Amino acid sequence: MLRALRSYLNDLDKAGSGDVLLSDKALLNLKNLESITRSPSHAGEENGPASLEEIKQRLERVEGVPTLRDRMVFATGTPLSRLMFVGEAPGQEEEKQGEPFVGPAGKLLTRIIETMGMRRDEVYITNIVKFRPRVDGESQGTANRKPSPGEMRTFIPFLADEINVVKPELIIALGGTAMAGLLGIESSVSSARGTLHKFKDCPVIVTYHPSFLLRSGSNSDKRKLWEDMLFAMEHLKMPISEKQRNYFRS
Repeated sequence: MLRALRSYLNDLDKAGSGDVLLSDKALLNLKNLESITRSPSHAGEENGPASLEEIKQRLERVEGVPTLRDRMVFATGTPLSRLMFVGEAPGQEEEKQGEPFVGPAGKLLTRIIETMGMRRDEVYITNIVKFRPRVDGESQGTANRKPSPGEMRTFIPFLADEINVVKPELIIALGGTAMAGLLGIESSVSSARGTLHKFKDCPVIVTYHPSFLLRSGSNSDKRKLWEDMLFAMEHLKMPISEKQRNYFRS
C-alpha cells in the first residue's frame, strides 16, 4: 500500500501537480499513518494507542472506580480538528444521550463555537472523566457532581492518549475542575486566564465552564469568556471580524 502511494505521489510530482484533493477519511488515515503502519504487537505501547477506538475499548475495561456510573460518554466532533475542548465529566443529559456537552451548558458551548465561525462537528469535544460521577447510589436522578482529584487521575492517562491521537494545535480547558485535572492548577480560573499553558507539549488555555455563564448571566463574564475565545482564534490564526472582536462589550 505504501509503495503504491509513494509511486502515485512521485507520478504527480513528475507531472508538475502540487495539489492533491483528499477526503476527510483519507486525511485522517494519513494523520494516523504511523499508527496504521505500526506492528499490531506494539500498538498502544511505547508510541501510544493506534486509534480512538482502541482508547474506547480500554476505557470499557476500566475497573476499581465504584464512585462512577457505568455508561461511558466518550467524545464528539472530528479528530481532524485543530481545536479540542476539554470539560470535567458527563452529567445526566450527557449520560442519557451518550455524548458530551448536550445539556444546557453544551447548547451554550455550541453557540460559542458557532460565534467563533465554526460548527460543533468541526471541533473535538471531550471530558477528562468519561463516566458520570455517582451521587447517592443508582437512583440519583438529575443530581450531578464534579469528579474528584482521584477520579481524574485515573482518567488523565486516557486523555493523554486521546490528545496524542487527535494532535490538536490548541486545547481549551472548560472550568476550574478541568483546569486542575489537566494542568494541576488549583487557583481560580480568573487567575489562569490569558496565559498559554502546556499539557505535555500541547498548548492549553483556560476559560470558564459554560455552566458558570448560565448561573451568572453577567455580560461582563460573557465578555471574559469571549476574550478567551478570541485568544484561541488568534493563536490558531483564524480570521476575526470587527463584529466578533466587539461582542459583549456593552
